Amino acid sequence: MPYNTIMNEVVLEISSICVACDNCRLICPENAIVTNGQEYLIDHWSCTLCGLCIEVCPVDCIKETTLT
Repeated sequence: MPYNTIMNEVVLEISSICVACDNCRLICPENAIVTNGQEYLIDHWSCTLCGLCIEVCPVDCIKETTLT
């Protein structure tokens, strides 16, 4: 679990089926989506759960989840 999360916190996660299209990163108003090459990650502290990234994802790889 990332160090910057709270137990039972609702967050967005990008799954391994991501095709690295960059749509999510470009639309995020909080710049909460970062990449280290081909892997995309959502910074849970910056993300406001607006859902814009979910709407533009062509492969539906961004999901809401609860950290336990």
